[in-house]
Amino acid sequence: MAVKGGILTATFLSFAILPLLASAFHPHIPVLLPFRSHHQIDESPSHDGEYDMPIDDHPTEGHEKPKFEEGEEEHKEAAPNLNEPGFVSKPVEESGTEPSLEGLREGFYEQSCPQAENVVNEIINKHFRRDPTLAPAFVRLFFHDCFVTGCDASILLDETPSGEDVEKKAPHNGPFVRGFDIIDEIKAQLEAECPGAVSCADVLAFANRDALVYTGVPNYNVAAGRRDGWASLARNVEGNLPLPESTAHEMIDLFQRKGMTLEELVILIGAHSIGTAHCAIVAGRFHDPQKAKEIDHGYLIKMQTLVSCRNDSQDLAFDPYSHHKMDSRFYKELLKNQALLESDHNLAKEPHANNIMKKYADDQKGWSAKFTSTIIKLGQVEVLTGNQGQIRKQCRAVNHALF
Repeated sequence: MAVKGGILTATFLSFAILPLLASAFHPHIPVLLPFRSHHQIDESPSHDGEYDMPIDDHPTEGHEKPKFEEGEEEHKEAAPNLNEPGFVSKPVEESGTEPSLEGLREGFYEQSCPQAENVVNEIINKHFRRDPTLAPAFVRLFFHDCFVTGCDASILLDETPSGEDVEKKAPHNGPFVRGFDIIDEIKAQLEAECPGAVSCADVLAFANRDALVYTGVPNYNVAAGRRDGWASLARNVEGNLPLPESTAHEMIDLFQRKGMTLEELVILIGAHSIGTAHCAIVAGRFHDPQKAKEIDHGYLIKMQTLVSCRNDSQDLAFDPYSHHKMDSRFYKELLKNQALLESDHNLAKEPHANNIMKKYADDQKGWSAKFTSTIIKLGQVEVLTGNQGQIRKQCRAVNHALF
């Protein structure tokens, strides 16, 4: 069910960043990426040019195995008693949950809620027209959700039964992620039209697609049927999102653990073409004598002037030339040692990753096609389907007033 309307592809940022969230990078907060949909967005501004820095990126910290709350592994609609005495968290490797992809398919809501994708698209369009920097925010939100405990909308929860901090409160997220109010608006309208039909996890997938389309990614269909998770823990975030200073080996290892290849990692990093990072997150490397040796001299001088960081809200664009538009020319900056983010620079130095960047730097069409297939794959990471999880009535809380 395609959404009607023209989409003025706007210059977008990459990896869940973009003129969207002017979100800042905590010293240890992860960086993310974006997507597109078969809905079209009415308008989207094009801001090619110099450093008008809008968007935001984020780093992450730690490398512990993710943990889930006990009872989450079953994800049955009959809610487990999460408030029972002795209810504790347990490592993910003990949960035994095997993601099922049987329920994911295009047109999933054709019978139960035929206007679902249109509702998402119309609300997203309305807000993006007012604030195009929101686009990267949704890309980031989607990535931060999927790479922690799978695409289960756990990042949207405000509370968890044990009382522990939830994912959105983790240092990797916190003030650097936004878009929750818009998700609430979408969900409220869907519940009014089709009560209990559309999961928050699918809402995120549709919104991410539309955000990517808004920034220039080719339109694509989203297979739906995801279910929502029961729990959200801030500690699950650690070790599951890239950090601004991550080495190439650390990023490759992280993506491999999620079932993704080196090429897919490089493809998704291309989303940084639409992002920004807070000054304080990136300033250090431009004043570090050793790290500065690897940075293009002209770029280094320019950045040393820009990263005074006197303004706490100062953001810098990953790609100063087309930071509202998703495009593969961003790789050219990385190949010239003009990376804003240290992790991007580290990846560009890795021989195999370097060759992949060279392959796509002048092949926008090939990169867009690969990016689309990679984003679709990202949306299938550890999903819940069938009778796993639940369909929340509101995205900030699990059903049944468990707490």
